[in-house]
Amino acid sequence: MRIVVTGADGALGRGVAARLVSLTHDVVGIGASRPESWPGSVDFVVSDGYDADVLKGADAVLHCATNASNLVTLLDAVAGADVGRLAVVSPTWRCDDADSIEAGVATSGLQAIIVRTALVLGRHVDDAVLRTFSGAVVLDADGSADQPLQVVHAHDVERVLVRAALDPDLPVGRVDLAAVGHTTVRAIAAAVGRPVVGIPGPLRRLVSTGRAKQVRPYLDTTALRDDWRFTPGYDVAQAIEDFALACRGRITIGASVRDIPWRLPRVLEIPAVDAPAPDGVAPVPAGQGGANGEFDTPIDPRFPAFIATNLSEALAGPFSPSSASVTVLGTRAAGLVISERLRPGGAVQREMSVRTTGVFGHRLYAGITTGHFMAHTVPFIDPNLVLSGFFGHTEDGLELFGEHLPPVEPRGLFRQLRGGLTFANCLIGLSAGSHRDTKDFVGDVARLESAAQHPTALSDRRLRELILLGRDHVVHGWVLSSASILLCAGYGVVMRLLCGRDVMPAAGDELVSAQALSAVHRLAAAARRDPVAARLLAEPTIDADALAAQAPGFSAALTRELALIGHRGPGEVEMRCATYADDPGLLIRMVSKALTATPRDLPVLPQVPLRARAVAVAAASQIREREVRRDRMVRAIWVLRGLLREQGRRMVDAGELGAIDDVFYLLVDELDASPPDLAGIVTRRRAEQVALQELVTPEAFSGHWLPSNGPGDAFRGGEVLHGIGVSGGRVRGLVRVVHAETIDDLQPGEILVAKVTDVGYTPAFAYAAAVVTELGGPTSHAAIVAREFGVPCVVNARGAAARLSTGTLIEVDGATGDVTVLGA
Repeated sequence: MRIVVTGADGALGRGVAARLVSLTHDVVGIGASRPESWPGSVDFVVSDGYDADVLKGADAVLHCATNASNLVTLLDAVAGADVGRLAVVSPTWRCDDADSIEAGVATSGLQAIIVRTALVLGRHVDDAVLRTFSGAVVLDADGSADQPLQVVHAHDVERVLVRAALDPDLPVGRVDLAAVGHTTVRAIAAAVGRPVVGIPGPLRRLVSTGRAKQVRPYLDTTALRDDWRFTPGYDVAQAIEDFALACRGRITIGASVRDIPWRLPRVLEIPAVDAPAPDGVAPVPAGQGGANGEFDTPIDPRFPAFIATNLSEALAGPFSPSSASVTVLGTRAAGLVISERLRPGGAVQREMSVRTTGVFGHRLYAGITTGHFMAHTVPFIDPNLVLSGFFGHTEDGLELFGEHLPPVEPRGLFRQLRGGLTFANCLIGLSAGSHRDTKDFVGDVARLESAAQHPTALSDRRLRELILLGRDHVVHGWVLSSASILLCAGYGVVMRLLCGRDVMPAAGDELVSAQALSAVHRLAAAARRDPVAARLLAEPTIDADALAAQAPGFSAALTRELALIGHRGPGEVEMRCATYADDPGLLIRMVSKALTATPRDLPVLPQVPLRARAVAVAAASQIREREVRRDRMVRAIWVLRGLLREQGRRMVDAGELGAIDDVFYLLVDELDASPPDLAGIVTRRRAEQVALQELVTPEAFSGHWLPSNGPGDAFRGGEVLHGIGVSGGRVRGLVRVVHAETIDDLQPGEILVAKVTDVGYTPAFAYAAAVVTELGGPTSHAAIVAREFGVPCVVNARGAAARLSTGTLIEVDGATGDVTVLGA
């Protein structure tokens, strides 16, 4: 169907259009300006009015603009075009507009569905409701703050409008839309943390009438229930709680809503990667020879260079489509936030907001050209030092720039002074609000976990809503984690200035990412105190049931540790991967191996000069904050994974999918607005992932990339790999090349070699002689844990996993970063 959505520059219009696009309909948006998030493949008409030629032949027109301006023009255009159906939103919280809209439709004589909505709330609203409740106070202009008020969630409005467009059997006329129950303005204000201030009678006439009206008609949802068979997915309390997420970290100043400088609010709109730049430069595919995956990123030729670095620690790839719609979206949101904080301006800032990260061969890459310009925002520091801190060693000869350079300001004194002020503002401001942001996020994830505790008891609609909420929590977790990386890098720059060298402060015993490794040590200690547990763990095949029956103390300790770290596991960000809670046997076998490992002394960390200790304390605090944020984000992924599996089970029961894990080959949004032939989509995407798995993608490229035939010849005796030493110590041992699915193969005393590791690998550090990874940097999660526990570790050792073979004898120097091949 061809469906025209008006008011498509607002949150409601964007949401409706996104659902229709997911359902594979031909959508045309109309609005005063094209939203940054509008896909390049979907038509958008920039206009303040309505043209019958645009509407001509449309199967449906959905009027999502929530004010009465230009309504007559729209109705005239609809009357002059061959439009199949018309649906109009009538917002009763703006009574004057609602009356004008309904009167205008009645006068036109057109057959239309009028959707009367209560006060629309939700975590993505960006209209007058957000302005009203994000103010320093909520004004009670007429003394009605305690009068009953009906609300509805934006997602329910979107669903009703999509139904209005697609279901020809729905009756024309008015339908009232509101959640069950009621609230008050005062209750909403309390939920978002704003006081209600009454206005004395003589001053009320001076208050702007643009604020939310207080006298509204009661909405009778009988027709919604009986004729439409529609039940809202959010009740009143849930809608208010969700709306509080939109208000958090924001403040209304005048007629606009601004981000509070020391807070990190939720991202309301993420730019589309396939839309042309404002100056008309169109993005182009980077993969050659049919190597582009469905979710790969087209690139701006002026910013051509990308590198697989710390991001691959997050999601090694080729990732599943469900991960593409969660983690990839999160890294893009993080790029947007970083660009807004560093503010390089112009085409550079726009590129940072769109493609700080890219996807190629369904693997994550960082934009190193963008990183180059980002490094130039750090004042009085060699940009190459900043780049190496983020990306490690880059490929020799890699072309950072395309044929045409983007317009940038010269790096003169004025720009460096301005950059210094911006840099200081980021460092001080975000540090000041960091703990509050973390605390709020911890609470958000806890509430999600509580709501998802019994997924089989959830209604279908509530299950899908929790999946969407879980996805958005993960996206925000990436924003918070990336902001911490920015802060850690900033403190690293200051530490370098004060110390004259790179100094990484100790994070201390409170490091959350060390909990998994600490859990193995604690369980090993518990087994040593329990002879029965030690005997059972020493057997070739460990019987978990026998452990539970014969060693109840150890079993209870295991249960406690799984409650703490069960959400973690190798490849923990990939939706398809199992965690320790899914496979407790993996953790038990790791404890068994740790029992035979040689105890390792805790490291003596380098002393920080007195002049830098205050900064070191702040840096260590930010490292801990970062790891808490990452841990809670992974916890949200774990909850989301469980919800997705329940959704998959229901879809298998309904005959829509063939297996539960097929759900991971669908985008999260496709679960709520399902395109036709889901089984066919899953089959195609599974085949694509198998094909991409066979590709050997480059570690870095400029402009375009081609898959290579293989990793190259194996390293020979005497050859030396040069990486980055992130945790000192020199050891010799046999190589064990592992990935997420084979971590169980690592034996005590072997050297763990991997393409990349994440925190889920770290329990194996308890018995690994050393750790070597191809990718990563000094601030990668595994590097931080290795330093805290004295595990020799080298990252960024290019070709290690590909060209070292299991069983090869090597020597690892965690101080110099050298890995020497001694022989097969």
